[in-house]
This record gives sequence, structure tokens and C-alpha cells, in this order.
Amino acid sequence: MGIGSVRCHVFDVNDLEVAESFWSQVTGLPVIGSKWTGRFSYLGRPDPWKHEIILQLVTSNKGVEPNRSHIDITPDRGVDEAIERIVAIGGSVKKEPSVYPRPGSHDAAPVIDWAVMQDPFGNEFCLVHELTEEQTQAVLDAARLNPHQGDHQWRIAAGVTHS
Repeated sequence: MGIGSVRCHVFDVNDLEVAESFWSQVTGLPVIGSKWTGRFSYLGRPDPWKHEIILQLVTSNKGVEPNRSHIDITPDRGVDEAIERIVAIGGSVKKEPSVYPRPGSHDAAPVIDWAVMQDPFGNEFCLVHELTEEQTQAVLDAARLNPHQGDHQWRIAAGVTHS
């Protein structure tokens, strides 16, 4: 038994309006009321009211070091389309998509297609799409034929990207 349960995730942001728009579009969660307007914004369920994300206004910018905490998002239509949509609303790619674990890097077979993204304030989050058994096998087969291929070729073999 744990000590408690996960309540929500909090992001430090420099502009509440930009953050509300960005995170609402990424998660599909609506902006819900806040007692502390101008300092915090909440995204979650309006009825009954329950926040899942808190946006906290801060004056300092994020440094170059990676986040010590982040959320994983499972995209509805694959990692590539999610990247396009996130970049279009002000996000950026920190780590290009790849399969994990990479063939030959661990004893385990690839199980996910993923990328590391950043919101407009540099906060990091991951896009994670689980591979099917068939996709995993396709990556392993491609790696056996040419173990020196890179992530892009393995993602093509899995059928998660076309370009």
C-alpha cells in the first residue's frame, strides 16, 4: 500500500494564457476555474470539478538541465502526427522519435516508439506509443538484416513512420 495517490502534474510556466492553450490542446483537457487567477491555472474536469494539471506562473525561465519530472502522453494517431500538431501550437522536439529499447542496445526487444518534446517554456514531456508484437518483430527482423540501421529505418520497418 502506498503513502498516497497521484493528484496531478504541475508545470512552471511564464505565460498562463499560452500555457492554457498549449496544454489544453495537447491533452484535450479544458481550462477550469481557479481561485488564484493570475498565479495558477487548472486543466481538468469541470463537473465534478477535478484538476489534473496545474499551471504555475513563475518569473524565472527553465535552464538547460533536463526536467526531473515529466509526463508521458500516448498520442491518438501516432508519434509523428502528434509531433506535427505539437510543433504547430508552439512546442518543439527535444529528442527525435525512436524505438526503445534500440535493437542491440539491451537484451530486451523494442516495445515503444517515443520522442521527447518541450512546451513553449522548455518543460519536457514524452510521446509514447506502444508497439504491437508484429511491429516489434518487424523491427527485430530489420535489425537482424542490417544491425547498423538507425532509428528512422527501424521506425519504417515497424510501420510507425513513412518518411
